[in-house]
Amino acid sequence: MTIEELCGKLVRVVSELPASGFDAVSDDVVAELDGCASAAGTTGAHEGKKLIENLVSVLKTRKEGGSSDDSVSIRLTALDFYVKKLQSGSTEDL
Repeated sequence: MTIEELCGKLVRVVSELPASGFDAVSDDVVAELDGCASAAGTTGAHEGKKLIENLVSVLKTRKEGGSSDDSVSIRLTALDFYVKKLQSGSTEDL
């Protein structure tokens, strides 16, 4: 997967998350994000991988009732900012 494909996939997933409710995120979405984290690692987007893994972790915790919506929102905002930065042509230091 290329960085452009990864960005497109993340944009789609990130745009759908708030509408679904953080405690009701499906296992399929979490699995899709896990796949994106793996792809980010393969492409050398280490910061992106870290941000995706943080989001996945807090989504799993939220689903179990152990995290707040604010915690999910913070991580989602960080990932969204990262994706927008990549789309603008900024590249990550490898």
